[in-house]
Amino acid sequence: MLHVTHFLMNMKRLNYAARFLRPPGFFKRAEMREKPRRKTGPFENPVRRFVRLKEKERIFSQAPLERRIPVAKPVTTELMKRIEGVPKVSSEVLERRLAFLLSDKAVEQQKYAKLRPGMTPYLAELYMWERQMREIRRIYRAQYLQKLESVTEGERIRQYREFLDKANENRNNAEIRRRAIHARVKRRAVMRDTLRIERRVTQAIQLERLSKRKIRNIYYLHKLQRGFDKGDSLSGPITGKGSDISVVHLAKSLGHPVEEDGNSKRLIKTGKHFFRDVLKESFELMPEDAERFQIDPEPSMTPSERASVAYKFFSDDEKLRLLESKIKMLNEMIDKDSEMHGKSKDNLYIQIRDHLDAARLAYLEKNHTNMIKST
Repeated sequence: MLHVTHFLMNMKRLNYAARFLRPPGFFKRAEMREKPRRKTGPFENPVRRFVRLKEKERIFSQAPLERRIPVAKPVTTELMKRIEGVPKVSSEVLERRLAFLLSDKAVEQQKYAKLRPGMTPYLAELYMWERQMREIRRIYRAQYLQKLESVTEGERIRQYREFLDKANENRNNAEIRRRAIHARVKRRAVMRDTLRIERRVTQAIQLERLSKRKIRNIYYLHKLQRGFDKGDSLSGPITGKGSDISVVHLAKSLGHPVEEDGNSKRLIKTGKHFFRDVLKESFELMPEDAERFQIDPEPSMTPSERASVAYKFFSDDEKLRLLESKIKMLNEMIDKDSEMHGKSKDNLYIQIRDHLDAARLAYLEKNHTNMIKST
């Protein structure tokens, strides 16, 4: 019914659109030229009417048809139905009655059939025999239905158990897949948190090293200043090896108007604050952080020369094991990136792995060829 209604609605829309798509005929054009008010009505401009209908036609042609979303039929499991109309007579009674009808006593029953007015002995025996045949057919049918019911009931029980086992198996498989997804997401989250924590720890260690280096440079500059200018000293000389640097004294010595701030925090925060700016600048690399002596550059070597020097004392088996271990490490890094980001984040690992694998295969093929030639 829904399809018929949809078809009729589409036909109605097409007929309605044809009214605007058909051009006017000869007589209608003539009448529109002579007396357009008869067709358009009073107080309507023919040009505006034509523009309105064309605009309506354009909008109608752009309007799509009604969207019909296909819906899949629900999957229902049809179990075997029960057998209806099974006689409730016990099997012992049916067998006893069947044994009587198939014995010689049935013939005697036909002979002792009751005569009625207008009935011959032959007809009486015939009617008794027909009744016995009908009863035998009913017994056979009842026995067949009872046997069919027992077999069907066993099959229904087996089918129902199979359905329950399959449903439990599907449920368990879905749970296993869900747990695998949860474990993968959890492992990825743990890996991301671990990498983030490692980055922060590494950053803190690097900042600590840099700050220690800055402190050593400041101590060194202070020592130079005391050596060159002994008369002009700070307001409080720094005594002891492990004494901290006073930012206030350094700023005063540089000529900056600052106020005492004894409770300055170590954490670098945003905002316009002199002590924070000085602390930020202390973590930057300055010209005085460069090496004190110029280091002569080592003679450059090609990668093949460096490899020959590094692996000169390695045997062929050791080189092959080293190559396989590097390929294994690269595979682990690629798998780790794939688990975290869904794909390998850096294609450089894949390229290096492919080059190493190609070198390993070339080495194995060369050894195999040499072995064949030697034999």
